[in-house]
Amino acid sequence: MKKETKLAVLKELIANSHDLCYSVYTPDLKLVSSSWDAERMEGMDLLLAGVGEEMLAYSKDGHYPFLLDSFLNITWIADFEWKEDKLYRIHILGPTLNNQNSYEDLRDKLDRRHLSIPLKHAVLKHLNALPIIANNVFYEYAFMLHYCLTGERITSQDFALPKGSQNNPEEEVKDSFSKDHNGIWQSEQHLLAMLREGNPNYTEAMAASSSLSFGVKHQAKDPLRQAKNNYIVLLTLCSRASIEGGLSPDIAYDLNDYYMQQIENASSMQQAGKLSRDMLEDYVTRVREARKDSGISKSIQSCCDYIQSHINERLSTKDLAERTGYTEYYFSRKFKQEIGCGIREYIMKEKMERAKVLLSSTTMSILEISLELSFSSRSYFSDTFQKICGISPTDYRNQTLKI
Repeated sequence: MKKETKLAVLKELIANSHDLCYSVYTPDLKLVSSSWDAERMEGMDLLLAGVGEEMLAYSKDGHYPFLLDSFLNITWIADFEWKEDKLYRIHILGPTLNNQNSYEDLRDKLDRRHLSIPLKHAVLKHLNALPIIANNVFYEYAFMLHYCLTGERITSQDFALPKGSQNNPEEEVKDSFSKDHNGIWQSEQHLLAMLREGNPNYTEAMAASSSLSFGVKHQAKDPLRQAKNNYIVLLTLCSRASIEGGLSPDIAYDLNDYYMQQIENASSMQQAGKLSRDMLEDYVTRVREARKDSGISKSIQSCCDYIQSHINERLSTKDLAERTGYTEYYFSRKFKQEIGCGIREYIMKEKMERAKVLLSSTTMSILEISLELSFSSRSYFSDTFQKICGISPTDYRNQTLKI
């Protein structure tokens, strides 16, 4: 399928889902086409011109999506179409608002900026019609756009970021506290669990985690420094998770030192991003190899991995035995000999570990969690949690809730 056909399909898909503007510009930011009419574009083009300088500077040699935002927390994502090593077009998705903003808040911010009357009037005229799109959905559109333009699959870790926030640091202090943490910690724990398992499907969890957060909130002096900070935090988490997964601490810490130095030496965001991907793959591969040498047979290890990845489902000894090709009796004996506990006990322990994550990182009720983990009743779940963890679900949540 030709690039133009892919882009046309993408535009139609976006239009059928959200009233999201898709515009195409020349390299000097002259409008070529837009899915919005001229009247709706009037105020937005003025705002885009105010934040576009850094994007234009990046576009001279940038090949990844660039995230733009204004002091109003209006967001765009720009991507770049190249022909014969020359920038041909700039494709821009947006503007959008996230769900933290209200029309009244934006009016207040405009008032404090003392903008010219024509600009303020043009912006206010269209603010209440801007689409409100969750970040993870907006980023998915950017991933699809980049794939249509280049054929390359990316995550939000590959986005180029502005050097600093456009927000006024003297504005309300509460703006500095994120309201998007719900789910971030849970997603992070899911990723780390896959690293502990040496699960090769960790890339899916990484993409999910990246779509919820760009990492460290502190803004460094330049995008490369910001990216390095994020990757070093990820490196530290991976190092600890790999040790918990069975990798030798000596190897884990040596890898940590090696990749930290390599990330610090990176001269571009693309180089740092590739190092982070290499680092993740290295750790996952080594954990998987370490688990092979743990004395646990391949069939039982595969069974444990299956239980962990299907922990929300009802799991029976009979079904698990059939997966391994063993009789139920032989499988039960072999599992207990190698793991050190019975199958039902192992499953319940894993369900309780999952329950801990849900209790400490979501606002799901005890009943909802019990249903999520396929328990027949809330009381059965609570009794099991109390027996295995030595504390009630409610008390555990009160002690550990992170949102």
